[in-house]
Amino acid sequence: MKFDITGRHIDVTPAIKAHVESHLAKIDSLFEGKPAHAHVIIDVERGRHNSEIVVNYRNDVLTAATTDADMYNSISLTVDKIEKQARKLKDKIVEKSRKAEKIGKVPTIDQE
Repeated sequence: MKFDITGRHIDVTPAIKAHVESHLAKIDSLFEGKPAHAHVIIDVERGRHNSEIVVNYRNDVLTAATTDADMYNSISLTVDKIEKQARKLKDKIVEKSRKAEKIGKVPTIDQE
């Protein structure tokens, strides 16, 4: 999975980047290595740490955002939300591919 990290009013340290990478690995395993792109936005505003993640997968967009007093906790909560959405999307895709077409009524042949 490709990802970009944007820091607003904060420098993205290697520790934050490593934390994001390790958490996004969970989501990447759900997509089974298929191409996906994640954009992580980290913002600090008046002591509140906001994190937002936008994941583009196929033609779907998954978005989640949280605010917390701790940056790492904010990122973890946001990834949990995205993971829940990704599981739901994957289940939807799998279920759609498993459904068979319904067959209409088969006409009967009258024997005389």
